[in-house]
Amino acid sequence: MWEGCSLPTVATQQVRFGPFVLDAHAGELFKHGIRLKLQGHPIQILAMLLERPGELITREEIQQKLWPNESGTFVDFAHGLNTAVRKLRQALGDEAETPQYVETLPRRGYRFVGQLSEMADLDPGWRSGIRKNAHAPDITAANATNGLPGTVQGSSRTKRTSFRAFIVLPLLAAVLGAALWMSRGKWRTSSPLQVVATKQITFGGMVGNGPTTSDNFQSIQTDGRRVYFATSAQTAQLRSIAITGGEETTIPTSLKDPVILHLSPNGDYLIVRNALGESGSTEAQLLLVATNGGAARRLGNIEAQDAAFAPDGKTIVFAKGQALFMTDTQGAAPVKLADVAGYPFWLRWSPDGQRMRFSVQEATTQKSSLWEMGPDGKLRPLLSTWEKGQQVCCGIWTADGRNFLFLNGVQYWYVDEHTASDPKPAMLTSSGLSITAAVANPIGKEIFVSAMSPKAEVFAWDLKADRATLLYPEVRPFRLVYSPSGEQVAYTKRVDQGYELWLANVKGTDRRLVATAWRFAMVAFSPNGKKFAFSSRQADKSWKTYWGDVEGGVWHKIPGPPENKVDPNWSPDGQTILFGQPPAYMAEPGVERHLYTFDLRRGKTTVMQDTAGLFSPRWSPDGKYVAAMHADSKGMSVWEVTQSGWKPLFSYDVDNPFWSQDSTWVYFNGAYDRSLWRARVSDRKLERVLPLPMRDNYTACFGNGFTPNGKFF
Repeated sequence: MWEGCSLPTVATQQVRFGPFVLDAHAGELFKHGIRLKLQGHPIQILAMLLERPGELITREEIQQKLWPNESGTFVDFAHGLNTAVRKLRQALGDEAETPQYVETLPRRGYRFVGQLSEMADLDPGWRSGIRKNAHAPDITAANATNGLPGTVQGSSRTKRTSFRAFIVLPLLAAVLGAALWMSRGKWRTSSPLQVVATKQITFGGMVGNGPTTSDNFQSIQTDGRRVYFATSAQTAQLRSIAITGGEETTIPTSLKDPVILHLSPNGDYLIVRNALGESGSTEAQLLLVATNGGAARRLGNIEAQDAAFAPDGKTIVFAKGQALFMTDTQGAAPVKLADVAGYPFWLRWSPDGQRMRFSVQEATTQKSSLWEMGPDGKLRPLLSTWEKGQQVCCGIWTADGRNFLFLNGVQYWYVDEHTASDPKPAMLTSSGLSITAAVANPIGKEIFVSAMSPKAEVFAWDLKADRATLLYPEVRPFRLVYSPSGEQVAYTKRVDQGYELWLANVKGTDRRLVATAWRFAMVAFSPNGKKFAFSSRQADKSWKTYWGDVEGGVWHKIPGPPENKVDPNWSPDGQTILFGQPPAYMAEPGVERHLYTFDLRRGKTTVMQDTAGLFSPRWSPDGKYVAAMHADSKGMSVWEVTQSGWKPLFSYDVDNPFWSQDSTWVYFNGAYDRSLWRARVSDRKLERVLPLPMRDNYTACFGNGFTPNGKFF
C-alpha cells in the first residue's frame, strides 16, 4: 500500500543497476532476483531518482510529489524524508559518505549516481527466485550485465609455521586498481584484461592473519561500499574500510584469531571462524558476525574449514573434511552435496548463481587445484591440462561474470570465459609483490587485493641495552642458524620461485648454495658442526628432511614413515636425528602427530613412545631434555632423557621455541602479544622477558635463538 500517491513513472518499467532491479510497475525492488522488503516512500524516492539519473531531485520536488498534504509542516516532512532515504540506503547497502547510488546534496536534494544497465541483457527469468536442482544447492537466477567494466583491485594469505620462515612479515593491502577489460573498441570484442591503475587503501601493514591454516587461505571481502579484512595474528581484529580508503573501523569479536571466510550478498554478515580449531584442528566453529557491530551467533554446531553464502543469501555451503555440505543461515540439518578427493576450500559462486568453483588441497602434498560444481551437481576439474598450473587456487569472478581470476603461485592469472570453449590463462599481475587473495566489487569495476612485500631483516638484540643491530644486510636472510662453534651460518633467502638455502662463514663470505625449494622449514647443525640437516618441500610434494656433510656431497633423505617430516634436531653424539610431523595446518589434517628418531648408523626410523599430539621438538644443547609443542600451540611438554614420560612445561600461546645455551630455559615467542617469554625446566617457572623490538615499516618480529656471543637474534 502506497503512502499518499502512486509510484512515479520511469522511462522503462524495469530498471537495473548493479545487482538491483526496480520493477516500477509493481513497486518492487529485487537484488540478485530476490525481492527486498522495501515499500512506501523509500521505493517511491528511488523511482523518482531513476526517472532522471544523474540529475538533482530537489527536496521540494519530493515534498510536492510524496508529501503534498504536509507542505506546512516542514519538521514532519524533513523527518519523514530523512527516514525514507535512510531506509533506502540500508536496502541498497549504500552510505552517505561514500555513495554508490544515492548522493546527498546538502539542503538541496538527492541524485542517482550509479550506472544503469540495459534490461535487454537480462535473462527473462530474472524474477524467478530460486531454481532448484535435486543434486545441487539452491541457486539464484540473477544474470550479470555486460556493461562497460573498468578497473580491477585486490588481498593475500600467509601461513603459520611453528618455526617461522620469516623473520618479519610485512603485509600491504593494496588496490590493484584495475584491469580494464575493454579500453578501446566494442565491449564484446576479445580484449585482454589489463592492470591500468593501482591505489593503496590501507597503510597499517596489518592485513592478513598470521596463523591461517594451510587449507584456509586468508580472504578479504567487499559489498561494494567497504572492504572487510582480518588483521595480523598479534592484533587479532576484524576491520573494514571504505573502498576509497580512509579510517578503518573495528568490528567487535570474541575470537582470538578471527579469519574471514565470506560475506553475505546484502553485506550484513560475515562468516568467521578461529584460525585454528580445538587441538590445532583445521576445522573450527563457524560464526555469523554482523558487519554493523551487532552480536555474533554460532552457525548451528557446524565446524568446518571453509564456508560461503550462495547468491540467494539464504543458503550456506561449507567444506568439512573431504566433502561439501549445504545448510541454511541457522546451520540446521546440513545436507551433503559431494565427496571431494582432497580438502575443499575457498568456495565461490558465479555471479549468475549457476556454478560454484572451489580449491582442493591434496592432504599429503598440499598441492592445490581448482574444481567446479555445475547445476547438475557434478564435479569437474579446471585447468587440469595447463602446464603452468602446479599450484592454483583461490578463484573469483569479475562482477560481470566474464573473467575468472585465480592465484597461481604469488600472482593472479585470469581466463576470459566468453572467448572460447577452452580459454587459455593469461597473467594479470606481475608487480613484484606477493599477491595472496582477491575479491571483486559486486557493484563496481574494481578487484581488491592484499599483497605481501617479502622483505626481511635479521638483527642481534642486546637485552640489557634493549638495542638491535642489523645482521648480514647484504643478503637479507629470512631465517638464520649458527653452527655450534659459531664459525658458520646457514640461511634461507627468498627468490622468484621459492627459497634458496645457503651456507657461509660467520662473516657472511665464502657462500655456497645448498638447495632450492618452494619452502624450507627448520635448519640444524650437528653438535660437532660437521653435519647439517634441513626440511623442505617442493610445490606439489610432501615435506622431506635431508642430512649430509657440511663440506658437501650427497644429501640423504630420511626414509620411511611418516610421509611428512620436519624439524630435525641432533642428538649430542650426532648419530640420531629427532624430528616431528608438521601440524595439521601445514599438511595431513586429521592425522595423529608423533615424534620420531632416525638412527644414522642403522638407517632406521622409530616412533617415540607417548608422543601423540606433540610436534616441533627441540633437543636441549646438553642433550638431557626434549621439549615439544602441543598440537593446539597452547603449551609445551618436556621429556627428560634419564626418566620416562612427558611432563607439562607450561600453558601459553607459543610459537617458535628455542633453548637457552645452558639448557636451563625454553624461550618462545608469544603468539599474540609480541613478546619474548621463557619457562624454566627445573620448576616450570614462566616469565615474560621483554616486548620484541619492532623496526619501522615492519609488522612482525620473532626471536629465533642466540648468536655466538650470547645475544638474541
